[in-house]
Amino acid sequence: MAKESIQSRFIKAGLRFIQVNAIWKKTGEALRREVENRQHKESYEPPKNMFKKYDCHKYEANGHAYYVVKPLESAAGNKHIFYLHGGGHVLKITSLHWEFIAYLIDSLHCTVTVPMYPLAPAHSHKDVFEMLVPLYRQVYADVEERDIVMMGDSAGGGMSLALAQFLREKGLKQPGNIILISPLLDMTFSHPMIKMIEKQDPISATPALHDIAKWYADEESVKHYLVSPIYGNFHDLGRISVYIGTHDILYPDANKFSKLAGMQGIPINYYEYPSMLHVWPLFPCPEARQAREQMMHIIRSF
Repeated sequence: MAKESIQSRFIKAGLRFIQVNAIWKKTGEALRREVENRQHKESYEPPKNMFKKYDCHKYEANGHAYYVVKPLESAAGNKHIFYLHGGGHVLKITSLHWEFIAYLIDSLHCTVTVPMYPLAPAHSHKDVFEMLVPLYRQVYADVEERDIVMMGDSAGGGMSLALAQFLREKGLKQPGNIILISPLLDMTFSHPMIKMIEKQDPISATPALHDIAKWYADEESVKHYLVSPIYGNFHDLGRISVYIGTHDILYPDANKFSKLAGMQGIPINYYEYPSMLHVWPLFPCPEARQAREQMMHIIRSF
C-alpha cells in the first residue's frame, strides 16, 4: 500500500483549518439561510480564462443554464462528456470543477456539456431531471453511445448513475461510460460505518445532509432510485467506474454499491484509494494524478 503523499496531508490540514465542512454541520433554518445566502452570492460562471482558452458557450434548457466547452484551435474529437458537478445538491459549481473540466478537454480533445442544474431547497430531484433528460437527449441525438461519457462528482456522481438508470427505464440511449467520482449514492446515510469515518473526513458532515435529503426528495421516498440510486437496478447500463477514498463519509456506500453490483452480476471498475478525501481527483496531489490517468485510459480504451 502506497504511503499517503505529503500534498494530500497538507490539503486535508488546510481544509480543516478553514473549516470547509462548517456548512454541513448546520441544520434547520440555519442551514437553509446559509445555503440560500451562498446560492445568492456565488456565481456558476466559468473563470475568464475558460473563454480565452476554449470554445465556451452558454445556453439554456428548461429555464436553466448549461455550458458547452470544447477545444478552441481545432475540431474536437469524438468523445463527449456530460459532466454533473458536486455540491451536495445545494451548492453551485466551483473553480475546482472548471479546472477539472479544462483537464478533460486538454487530455481528450473532447466536448464537455456542463449543466447548471436546479438546486435544493427551491428545487427537488424532479426539477433536476426535468432539465437533464431533455438536455441529454438533445445534445447526444447524433452521438454514438460508445463516445458518450456520463461523469460526475459527489452529488453529481449520484445524479449521473440515477440519470443512466432513468434512461434505461425509458429505453433511451445509454452513455458508453459512467464515471463516478466520490459519488453520493444513498441519501439515507444509514450505513453504520459513516459515523466512524466522519471524524476522518475534512470536507463533509452528515447533519446537513439529512435535511438536504428531504429537500431533494420532496414528496418522494428518499430511497427512490432517482434520489438514492443505490436502491435501483444496475443492469443494462453503460460501463461503470467508481473512484472513492477511504477518508470520505461516502466511502461505505460506494463500497456497498460495488458489492451489490457484483451480486447482480454487473462488472464495474472500482478504485478504492486509501486515506483519500472526498473528490480528491479534483485536488493537486499525486493520488489525483494517478486517478485522472486511470480515467483517461478508461475513456480512450472504449
